[in-house]
Amino acid sequence: MAHDVFISYSSQDKTVADAVCATLESRKIRCWIAPRDVQPGQPFAASLINAVKSAHVMVLVLSEDSNQSQYVLRELNEAVDKGIPIIPFRIEDVEPSEELRFYIKSLHWLDAMNPPLERDLKKLAESVEAL
Repeated sequence: MAHDVFISYSSQDKTVADAVCATLESRKIRCWIAPRDVQPGQPFAASLINAVKSAHVMVLVLSEDSNQSQYVLRELNEAVDKGIPIIPFRIEDVEPSEELRFYIKSLHWLDAMNPPLERDLKKLAESVEAL
């Protein structure tokens, strides 16, 4: 399936990642999100890398858990290598780890720590549409 946005997140943040996906898709922005879009029988890591490579934008759901995720780090590395714009969507009051900071230190973040989440999801969708 062709997609516009790759959603990078820790599995502990799946509820927020699913809300990001639903909001973007309600605005006709096609998303790729694991595990939903991993094809049966395909290697998980290869599916992630191929999806990142074909995305126009990456949304990073930034939290303490994503800070520790090696998958998130690898996805960011691939996005940076391919020149894909990254929008950090920070859902917890946390600074990125040293490794994540290497990739996102110069980017403007969208903070989504204070309710209602829907307001911040709308801002995120508008940011994606602007790219």
